[in-house]
Amino acid sequence: MMYAIEFEAVIEKGIIKIPQQYLSELQPRIKVIILQEESVLKKDALKQKDDFLSRVVQHRFNLPSDYCFNREELYDRI
Repeated sequence: MMYAIEFEAVIEKGIIKIPQQYLSELQPRIKVIILQEESVLKKDALKQKDDFLSRVVQHRFNLPSDYCFNREELYDRI
C-alpha cells in the first residue's frame, strides 16, 4: 500500500531536501512523482505566439492563380 506525502521544495544541484517531519515516516526505498506548475513565462510566451499568429491570419491575401515565385527576382531587389 502507498500513501502520499506532499510538500514543496527547491531543487539545489539536483537534490530535493525532504522536510525533517517526514524523514522518520519514510522507508529507504520510495517512489517519487514530480508535479510542476507550468511556468508563467512559458504561458506568456505561448500567448504572445498565439496573438501574433492570430494577427497574421487576419492579413491574408490571395495571389493570382498564375503567380510563380522566382528566387532570382527576389535577390535582384536586394
